[in-house]
Amino acid sequence: MEDNQQLEEVKTLETEVKAFINAQPYWAKYLCSEILAGNDITDTAIDIAYSYLLERLSLKQETEKPELSISYNPNASDDYKENLSFDSLTNVEGVNALTENQTIELTNNLTIIYGANGAGKSGYVRLLKNVFYSKDKEDILPNINIDTGHKSKAATFNFSSEGTKIPLKYPDNIGNGIFNQFAVFDGDIGKKHLSVRNDFSFRPASLTLFNGFNAALEKLNGKLSSEIQSKSIANPFADDDIFQGESEIKTWLIQLSHNSKLEDLKAHLPYTEEEKAKKLQLDKEYDDLKVALAQKEKSLKELQTIKTQILARKKNLETLNLWFLQTQLNTVKEAITDCKTKEETARKEGVEKFKTDKIENVGTTEWKQFIQAAEKFALTQNGEEYPTLGDNCLLCQQAINDDAPKSLISSYWAYIKSVAEQEAKTANEKLVKFKDGYEKLDFNQFPETDTLTVWLQDKHETILTTLQEALKKQETLSETIVSNINDKKDVPQIEIQIDLSALDTISETVDKEIKAFEEDEQTKKLTELLKQKTYLAHKEKLETRYTDIEMLHKNLIWVNKANQFSKQSFKTQSTNTEKRLSKEYFNTDYINAFNAECEKLNGKFGIEIDARSSDAQSNRQLFLKGKDPSAILSEGEQKVIALADFIAETNITTINKGIILDDPVNSLDEERKSLIANRLISISETKQVIIFTHDLVFVSSLLNYAQDKSLSHECHWIENRNGSPGQVWLRNSPTYEKKYRNAEPVKKLYSESNKAECPPEQREFLVKSGFTALRTCYEVLVINDLFKNVVQRYNERVSVDSLSSVYFDEQLINELLESFAQCCRYMEGHTHSDKYAYIKPEPSNLNEEIQRYEALRSKIRRFKRK
Repeated sequence: MEDNQQLEEVKTLETEVKAFINAQPYWAKYLCSEILAGNDITDTAIDIAYSYLLERLSLKQETEKPELSISYNPNASDDYKENLSFDSLTNVEGVNALTENQTIELTNNLTIIYGANGAGKSGYVRLLKNVFYSKDKEDILPNINIDTGHKSKAATFNFSSEGTKIPLKYPDNIGNGIFNQFAVFDGDIGKKHLSVRNDFSFRPASLTLFNGFNAALEKLNGKLSSEIQSKSIANPFADDDIFQGESEIKTWLIQLSHNSKLEDLKAHLPYTEEEKAKKLQLDKEYDDLKVALAQKEKSLKELQTIKTQILARKKNLETLNLWFLQTQLNTVKEAITDCKTKEETARKEGVEKFKTDKIENVGTTEWKQFIQAAEKFALTQNGEEYPTLGDNCLLCQQAINDDAPKSLISSYWAYIKSVAEQEAKTANEKLVKFKDGYEKLDFNQFPETDTLTVWLQDKHETILTTLQEALKKQETLSETIVSNINDKKDVPQIEIQIDLSALDTISETVDKEIKAFEEDEQTKKLTELLKQKTYLAHKEKLETRYTDIEMLHKNLIWVNKANQFSKQSFKTQSTNTEKRLSKEYFNTDYINAFNAECEKLNGKFGIEIDARSSDAQSNRQLFLKGKDPSAILSEGEQKVIALADFIAETNITTINKGIILDDPVNSLDEERKSLIANRLISISETKQVIIFTHDLVFVSSLLNYAQDKSLSHECHWIENRNGSPGQVWLRNSPTYEKKYRNAEPVKKLYSESNKAECPPEQREFLVKSGFTALRTCYEVLVINDLFKNVVQRYNERVSVDSLSSVYFDEQLINELLESFAQCCRYMEGHTHSDKYAYIKPEPSNLNEEIQRYEALRSKIRRFKRK
């Protein structure tokens, strides 16, 4: 019994996730159960959860709910497959300039795609990065070498699982989960592993619950917010469109909220027949009194209008005064003086040297404009600097053949760009702004037919005359200032200010008259009658609109209850739980996996991992002494750390079934290349490893380690032939030299070239290819037979024991050198003119060299150390 109780108390990731779910209200528990079961959270599921939420908020009648079963599905996606293999890539179209109708076959362990730079590897990798899991999706561009006829991007990815073939199309099936079971790594992705915070894309399904729950929570909250918005209608009864005027009823409606008591409003009903009759009587009394007070009301409105106009006119006059303050007038004078000084400086510094008896008016405005126009036109001459010796004059079209006219024109250009000239221009522009300002001033502030002018003429004629005279003085001064600016006369002026105190006195008098009208007894009675008749009018409106008001009140109550739902509190709880569980059950596993990879790759550089969670999604970032590792480590060390991070992330999950790497050993020495090759071969024992590379040393290491472990492996060669990249040659590699241990490949080429139907051009190509292959046979002969494989190409291992079998004969070596040189001469054909053409090799020449090679090979094999 005690043992059973202890077992029940043991905490695991799954039990803690279930504890989180069981602590949630029913609507949240329902969503969690759907997510953990691997079901998509469709709109229907959101609708069901929303209905449960409304019940929780007392916005809907409670219903009987089914018992929820919390079942954990470790493979939450139906697309994920066990025993999955990526068999081949076919039918690639519309991807960069890649050749179509190519096939890349893949083994269950290691596949190498070798190719030089520009061969098309990047095009295939870019496609794979867009299809499989990758931290860096690159745009797939069409073939830029053709203008038309671009095909749509397409490819077929052939998978198999448990004996079932699974062909998936790109981009049609891009949403299939199988594509997420393979991951891609290249240089750009490596940088992101180092310098940014990365989400964990492969995690236990129980941890993905929280991110899925937060996403569903957003949808649920969006649905609730939408209904809140639809019910949050502005109160139409609070303005004057329906209930005009003020009353107790209007005050209640203005303050309407979910807390309002509807019975307080209903107390104003019903609207009786007696009240109807009373309203008619009040309307008559009000209208009669209003007629009697009409003249007073007219006078009141006139006074109110005059008051408004006085304030506006005073503001205009205050603005005018600013232009005629002594400080402003001094500023204008100083600007004129400054302009004159700078124009004189520009004239002395530039114009004097251009004066001549042959041309009049040098230095005038027209002369400057002529020079400026000439420079602009010169800039249009062939897009080059003008003038240069040999150019033609823009006016007389005569050639400029010496430095004198060239120097003169260049001096013109320099003059119009000189500092003094530019300063003079800026000073003049400043004066123009002052001039424009004064010219736009409006001194006609009291037009004859203006309401305020007529009123002042009648009531305050002396004040009006004084103001108009002051305005006239300012207008005269303004004209003088404009004239001084035009003539560049820096004559001092004395300020002129309009006295506005009389307007203030008039304004105070008007205020008193308005107050007297408003405090009149008849006016007070009119106000009381308006209050009574407005109340009765509102009672009448209330009786007809009560149902609408009641509905508005219900909506306010609904919205208040709905707003009690806090999305953020549930989201915070979910995120915090994910943080705690990730740290306890997942992040530690990742950190251990990363450190183990660093150990295996000899990358113990002191990297620290900051693993945390954000919005219920685990993520991590790498640091070295608190800094970005890319700012401290060498390029090679950075690649090792990024590769360790990539391998660790893909290895801590059972979902990932394969990794694709593009040139993972750039900038690394041969020792580290071998180390990484060995690690990748170890990984290929449990999952597919696909490597694109141009590094032959790395290819050799991979093949040797794969052979040592008897793992299935293939190497394909990708080439750019005649400007067509992406041509794939299956089971082909520069390191595949076994077939060149005899002359059979050469004999095949000889046989094809010696056929009677073989065209001359094809025959020449085959013969040259035969000599190229024969050269490789000689190279392999030296490695395998002469040196007995003591040292192998692309392999750092040296077979010291084989030295006992090595034997050198000088005559034999000289014969080999002569044969090899003859072979090289034949294969290195050059283009010659017909007259001096060398004798091109024929099939018979190739056959002779084949016989020579086989004879020499037999001699070497017969020799043994004495």
